[in-house]
Amino acid sequence: MTTLAHDTDLRSRLLARIASSPNEVWTPGDFADLGSRAAVDKTLQRLAAAGDLRRIDRGLYDQPRKNELTGRPAVPDYRAVIRAVTRRDQARAVVDGMTAANDLGLTTAVPARIEVLVDARLKPIKLGKQEIHFKFAAPSRLYWAGRPAMRVVQALHWMQDMLAQDDERARVRTALRRLFADPKHGQPIRDDLRAGLSALPIWMQEFLRGLLSATDADEGQP
Repeated sequence: MTTLAHDTDLRSRLLARIASSPNEVWTPGDFADLGSRAAVDKTLQRLAAAGDLRRIDRGLYDQPRKNELTGRPAVPDYRAVIRAVTRRDQARAVVDGMTAANDLGLTTAVPARIEVLVDARLKPIKLGKQEIHFKFAAPSRLYWAGRPAMRVVQALHWMQDMLAQDDERARVRTALRRLFADPKHGQPIRDDLRAGLSALPIWMQEFLRGLLSATDADEGQP
């Protein structure tokens, strides 16, 4: 196979993989099975130069999209960026409580500064009006990194004072019961919380224990 044909084939396969998850953020390592690192890097750089891809940060790329309302370039999803950063740097990460609560629909507050606890020293990444700040943390603070229940735990830490209000406590309970009953994500989150319950503060253990029992009762589990 000639060099030109090989480059064209790599470009096609790389674009096909990106098209399969158009809202994802990609790193060179995500294409390691398609070609050498040098060839993948060169192809990504060419695609970015041609406008087929957008370079977000060092080794981070996505497919440019337009905001349907404004017609302007859409900002990359910060969750996809964080996932890509952890893959790029082989890092463990835990998002801050407000971001986690927003992700779960427990608050409408949208943080302008997203703080991520991580076991690597990384520079901030600016995404439109938002900025992701990476804060180096000890392993003990990253217990929930990469786990299904991470956002639930972080959100509850952030909402601890709010949960002292009966109406707010009831609202959060209802939202989490709905999440725990989700046919796709509910079971892994519940199993993860049970496995790590002893690592949580007592007040959170008590709050979640009742919720987990109630969800089991709803589903007729022993």
